[in-house]
Amino acid sequence: MINLTKKFIKSFFLLKPRFLSTIFFIPLLYLIGWVFAQPLLLFDFQKENLSLIGTIFTFFLFIFLIPSWFNVRWNIRNTWEIIGVNKNNFLQNIFDFSKGILFSIVLITLILIPILKSNYITWIGEFSSDILLNSIVLGLGIGIAEEIIFRAWFLEELKMEYGIKIAIFTQALVFSLIHPISDNSFWNIIGLRLGWFFLAILLSLVRRKDKGSLWKCIGIHGGLVGIWFFINHGLIKIADNTPSFLAGPFTQNVSNPIGSFFAIVILILLCILYLGKSNNKAIL
Repeated sequence: MINLTKKFIKSFFLLKPRFLSTIFFIPLLYLIGWVFAQPLLLFDFQKENLSLIGTIFTFFLFIFLIPSWFNVRWNIRNTWEIIGVNKNNFLQNIFDFSKGILFSIVLITLILIPILKSNYITWIGEFSSDILLNSIVLGLGIGIAEEIIFRAWFLEELKMEYGIKIAIFTQALVFSLIHPISDNSFWNIIGLRLGWFFLAILLSLVRRKDKGSLWKCIGIHGGLVGIWFFINHGLIKIADNTPSFLAGPFTQNVSNPIGSFFAIVILILLCILYLGKSNNKAIL
């Protein structure tokens, strides 16, 4: 049984043409994660939380299989160094992660400035340790998972197959399209897709400038998610009638600033800045 499983995995990883296994890898893992989560229903587990548990199963299965993926497809054994997790020593990784958090704080501050000037924000100032814990878990969870998947595995896979230019563009396009949007407004959808697209471009350029290290990207991404969640659940209240070009579209009474006009402009400028400051050989 174990040998059959190994043969199936190897055959799947080596599907022809190559892009087929890349396209179906994550969906197949998600299906397996969903199946693994189903027995929890026998223990009166809340059905609405089942999707989250399935996603967690999927990610851990992905982490388990990714070394085999690079070994079978590209004969690469130092997987975690290649994707930037073990690129540097522990202290350097912590330092890079901290710089990413500071980067996200500056970015959020810049996005908030136009909203503050328009008087759409009300200061509440309530602090909750539960909200803080949720913010940390949410930020770390999404930051680590999405960066390992998109800016590490997917980017490296595309780079080895098609080159770095196509890889950066394609992973950003997929990243922008894969996130679900509940808003039906055309311009809000366009805004969010553009915001996610340029954020993915920026994170790719950050990783390239850091010589492949992933930790600053994790800090930026996790910081944006976790800090925004924290300040919107007790510290401030952004009025529901705030124009989406200022605060981004609202979902469950919380705006997503990545879809605001100002966020998109800032992200574009940062992409240009990183392209200008980086060595052309390292980026292209």
